[in-house]
Amino acid sequence: MKKIFLILIALLFLTFAELNFTSAEDNIYGKVKNSEVYFYSSLSSASGLFKLPYSYFVSVISVEGEFYQVTYKDLIGFVKKDDVTLMQGTPSSPYLNSTFTNYVAYSLYENPNSSSTSLADIEEDTVFNFYGEMEGEEVSSRGNTWYYASTNLNGEIVRGYIYSEVVATPPEITINNETFEEVSEEVLGNSSTSFSNLSTGTKVLLIIAITVPSIFILFFLVKKPTKQKRKTEKKAIRKIQHGDYFEFDDSDLN
Repeated sequence: MKKIFLILIALLFLTFAELNFTSAEDNIYGKVKNSEVYFYSSLSSASGLFKLPYSYFVSVISVEGEFYQVTYKDLIGFVKKDDVTLMQGTPSSPYLNSTFTNYVAYSLYENPNSSSTSLADIEEDTVFNFYGEMEGEEVSSRGNTWYYASTNLNGEIVRGYIYSEVVATPPEITINNETFEEVSEEVLGNSSTSFSNLSTGTKVLLIIAITVPSIFILFFLVKKPTKQKRKTEKKAIRKIQHGDYFEFDDSDLN
């Protein structure tokens, strides 16, 4: 009985190990190759949101034609395959963590130009989280660099573009020297079915679907013998009793 129990436990363990074959140590990241790599909002070269900081990473989700679907910070989008080097491992700092403030009141725009929709009016000395740079409108001959950034306004995260010339100090952009084993695209073939990539609801249903039948199996394996089984055992003992040399205790019949 113990052997059967241990076998079932082992099967459950192997099942979850197979479902969760993409562990934290086996995450696939794409390392940004140069300073001209765009983060796209859709599967189109015309949907670039900003340039990803050189030498940092995107976390790769799946293959989508000539693109990889990826995450960068709290964004889900796409990068072109040729723009990143696939690596297997978990960087300690996969994304550039840099902030900046504006020295004059300004607006956060939907696109990198002042004629686009204003998403929010920004007071001076507002703290922004930096994502990346983007070329856009050249305002008053002061350059065409805009920053794609986010800020917290009244408890709500707002993302958009702010003109670089209203920024007090440009965001600090350092180099990430982390490297890992380079891998081919084939490693992504089954990553979309990884247990870690499933939704919470799907995970719960899957765990229930595996665990409940196992509990019922264990219950029927370890439950007490039935009355019929006990009667059979008693008959067997009485039959042995008829032998000339068999001795037994009354407790054997209980």
